Amino acid sequence: MHRVAVLPAALLALACLAAPAGATANHRPTALEPAASAAAPKLLRFGQAVRVKGDKGGMLRIAPVGIYYHRPTWGPATKPRNKFFVALAIRVTAVSKSDQMPLPYGSQWRIKQGARIFTTSSGKAGDAPWVGRAQGAYVTVHRGSPEVVYEAFDVPATGGVLEWSDPSGLYRWRIPTSNAGKSTHEAVLDAIADYEGR
Repeated sequence: MHRVAVLPAALLALACLAAPAGATANHRPTALEPAASAAAPKLLRFGQAVRVKGDKGGMLRIAPVGIYYHRPTWGPATKPRNKFFVALAIRVTAVSKSDQMPLPYGSQWRIKQGARIFTTSSGKAGDAPWVGRAQGAYVTVHRGSPEVVYEAFDVPATGGVLEWSDPSGLYRWRIPTSNAGKSTHEAVLDAIADYEGR
């Protein structure tokens, strides 16, 4: 009688041992199984350059070289939806043939602050006072003649992580928490003064 009672329990134990590996809480992927998510690339130094493919297929060297935080005070000026308009200055160098930055379809700048992500179309970024007044990413860059172009963001705080992604990969930089790259600010300050009629 006791032997019969033990049999179902033994079968249950065998069934648990035969269960798929994925059913256990402590399962770790084998070399043949993809990890749930790839580790993010290391943070680059702000100003460090990387190579990306340009809009026409040529190679470009790009580097974030300046950041400017702007809180409009002029009455009629458009205010950011969050707290700051951010001007990101990017030095672009054509490695081989003339080219320009890729259009933001499959390639994109974004700023991550905590769990939130902001792109160049988030909030009122398109209404930043230098948009259309300072050189944008549409400029053609010729070999041997680097250009500085500007992107705009609308963010709630300073700092964060800047990311550039395209089909070939992801690059990340730690953003300074205060204005940096003073030599790149002149065009932005001129554009702000022009917008505000000063």
